Amino acid sequence: MEATMFSGWIYDHLKPQATALKVTHPLMLRAIAAAKKKNDRIDAHKICDCLRCDFLPECYMAPTAIRERRRTLRYRNLLVRQMVQMKIKISTLLMEAGVSHNKQRLHKAGYFRWPPTGHRRFLALLLIN
Repeated sequence: MEATMFSGWIYDHLKPQATALKVTHPLMLRAIAAAKKKNDRIDAHKICDCLRCDFLPECYMAPTAIRERRRTLRYRNLLVRQMVQMKIKISTLLMEAGVSHNKQRLHKAGYFRWPPTGHRRFLALLLIN
């Protein structure tokens, strides 16, 4: 099986039924990519030859718990980056509107509680526009 975006899910479902399951590294498996003639039968023969000669480049498949934790941390990282981008955009809007704000407290928790205290002018500008 070649490593793809869904290979972890497929690996988890095939593992209980298989005696041996190998996931190949797609970039390192250049024997198929470099061939001039390509079809499934030729590719299957080349993969079998690589497997028989123990030349099949395998990639590491982390356990399911570690893959789930990595997925969760990647999503958390995305949310944190989006939160910082949104705070920067709000800070830019505040500066454009001429509203004074505390730049040191901008990235601390609770700074954007609603309704914001001390930002009556900004609220008035939002309601006018």
